[in-house]
Amino acid sequence: MDRLLRAEIVATVKATMTEMLEGADEVWLTSKGLLENFGMISQDWLNHHGELLPRECASVIWPDGDETCTRWAYPKHKINRMIQEGKLKGLIKSPKE
Repeated sequence: MDRLLRAEIVATVKATMTEMLEGADEVWLTSKGLLENFGMISQDWLNHHGELLPRECASVIWPDGDETCTRWAYPKHKINRMIQEGKLKGLIKSPKE
């Protein structure tokens, strides 16, 4: 097996695993679960910089225009990959509007 073929196989397997883990098999954590799984993140850091992490919430817009949101959920596998790739270092925070 030549080096090019080997590199293609490795890239394909890596892309497939990422797609699988961050797709249907993604695990969504509450803030408590996030803190338990990623020891470098503290509650204080999450309170001040949590918007820099990938996260989702569900919301409902009522007939009067008010919006009600659930709490945030954080994708475990995606955040783990970001840590491994060094993408959580040197995050830049935008000024609040």
